[in-house]
Amino acid sequence: MKITLLPSDKGDCLLIEAGSVTILADGGMPGSYASEVRGYLGKWAEDTGKQLDLVYVSHVDQDHIAGVLQLLEDTVQWRVFDHKHANGQSSGKPPFRRPPRVKRIWHNAFKLMVDESEAIGTVLAARANTLSSSANPSLLRLADAFRSIANSIPEAIKVSRRIAADQLNIPLNGEFGKLLAMVRGHEVISLAANSSLAIRVIGPFEKDLEVLRKYWKNWLSNPKKAGSLRDLEEWLEENDGPIPPGFGVSIDDELGHRKDVTEPNLASLMLLLEEPKASGGVTRVIMTGDGHADDILAGLTHHGRLADGAGLHVDVLKLQHHGSEHNLHRAFARRITADHYLICANGKDKNPDLRVLEVLLDSRLGVADKLSPNAEAGQPFTIWLNCSTHYLDKQQAAYIAKKGTRSTELDKNIAHMKAVEALLAEAKQQNPGRLKLKSLKASPLELEV
Repeated sequence: MKITLLPSDKGDCLLIEAGSVTILADGGMPGSYASEVRGYLGKWAEDTGKQLDLVYVSHVDQDHIAGVLQLLEDTVQWRVFDHKHANGQSSGKPPFRRPPRVKRIWHNAFKLMVDESEAIGTVLAARANTLSSSANPSLLRLADAFRSIANSIPEAIKVSRRIAADQLNIPLNGEFGKLLAMVRGHEVISLAANSSLAIRVIGPFEKDLEVLRKYWKNWLSNPKKAGSLRDLEEWLEENDGPIPPGFGVSIDDELGHRKDVTEPNLASLMLLLEEPKASGGVTRVIMTGDGHADDILAGLTHHGRLADGAGLHVDVLKLQHHGSEHNLHRAFARRITADHYLICANGKDKNPDLRVLEVLLDSRLGVADKLSPNAEAGQPFTIWLNCSTHYLDKQQAAYIAKKGTRSTELDKNIAHMKAVEALLAEAKQQNPGRLKLKSLKASPLELEV
């Protein structure tokens, strides 16, 4: 199995090749797709002659779905060109390589959950505009979050329209009866008759999607009572300063609070990929989207991969939600270990969180009470970052050349990634031969397992 970590800005975008089957997991942000991923996928399709057996959208946040929408828009442009060319009409070729054909999509579209999906975007956008007028830094962060979700909703709706039968006619959730993609019994999915790749959906469960459905409907009825955001807004209305950081608490008190994860993230489509190894055994890859540790453990338990209290060692773990502090806790890091940890983050929102990295390193290199009890915990392992300060510095240089000034946002991202790289470099130096580090410099990272 080969996994390519593609540049995705603050989001996710991975190309998985398992024998004859290929999967694109999310598409990242629109800018990174247009500047990096579009050309890579076009050349990959030309060189290999392969198609995308599955495009899998973990959830509707913009940093996961926007690149997928651009892939579909590019496909439309090429189909228009082909149609005109076949009918003798003059038409210039699209100014980019032909994208690979998409055979199917897994995506929990808004219209499958909420009839009033377009109205939700309007409510969120209006709420973001109101919050943006505040001088409170926490309210401004909340406004950014609302605006991001508001932007992702029309993109999600456009994806649904583009793949419809009267446009690109790409099957949606065919393996789930064209219904919502979620855990359904103990089903094992194969994407091709000659493929040995087994796919198990480990999340979301039906209850998670029902919570999400109620969440969106709640927004329509009264945006001030939006579930998990209500208490935060009430606190912010009474306090002028930023949200206070944890005081006098340990890392374990600060990490992995499921209540702090947004409902869309909790409804992430998460997969366990398994493929027999030629040498014996099974290659296991966990794709987590922006899901929460508890839900990943529940899904693995549901499929018989985790006994009560036991752990699991896998070949690859895509760290959930860009290494956010809300989605991972020490118990998860100790129970689920991997030969390769993939982190898709670029410093935005201080992801990957330094405390998460400390807990992850503790599970493999720490003292006895923090070390994972898994037998494989003492083996060498690799942390993969689909970004680096080197990569961000190049983006900053390009920004300066275009705008004549530095990007404040990029400076913040660079500062955080420097701290990330320093933490990991120190761990590597203190543990010779135990930890390897791979980060994006220029070409996409390729992992063979």
